[in-house]
Amino acid sequence: MEVNESKKLSTAREQILEHAEKHELYKNITETKGHIVFGRGDDEAKILFIGEAPGFSENQQGKPFVGRSGKLLDEWIKELGIKENEYAVINVVPIIPLSPDKKIRPPTEQEIEYFFPFTLKIIEQINPQIIVLLGRSAASIFDENLKPKQTKKETIGKTQTTLYFIYHPAYYLRNGKKGLEDVQPLKKILEEEKGKKQTTLGNYA
Repeated sequence: MEVNESKKLSTAREQILEHAEKHELYKNITETKGHIVFGRGDDEAKILFIGEAPGFSENQQGKPFVGRSGKLLDEWIKELGIKENEYAVINVVPIIPLSPDKKIRPPTEQEIEYFFPFTLKIIEQINPQIIVLLGRSAASIFDENLKPKQTKKETIGKTQTTLYFIYHPAYYLRNGKKGLEDVQPLKKILEEEKGKKQTTLGNYA
């Protein structure tokens, strides 16, 4: 089921909305007539993409990665052969972070920490096999020392998950690139996970 309509995630969604409205960043929502951005994708996703925070397009539409960065992410997803019901996308901060001159800025460490308990709850309830951390802000919630294209095993809740860190799509856009070469290691990881699943199913045949 779609993340924004999921009954499984309804409690986490309500808690994020409640706490977001209490945060100082919420003034950005009221001033821009925007939205708190929860997520998009499938609530049973095996691959979870975690980004930084909403941009102007996301703030307007109420969904993560629907602007230029989102189009590049969708291109990565297509390149990886990921089906629509296999992935979901969230951010570590659900409110657009703006500088005093109303420009997009990275979320602060304190803002990320404030929303971390709810980010973690969403991750635990979706229970993905693979988490793709898009950019340094996303990587910092697990391991700020992770290097691009590096993987790490992490136990989240009761499940061991594979973390994969890649630069944020905005980074590639700023540098006139698509980042498809950095997506290739992830493709191999997905193929390995698929192979494990087929092997497991074969054991019960």
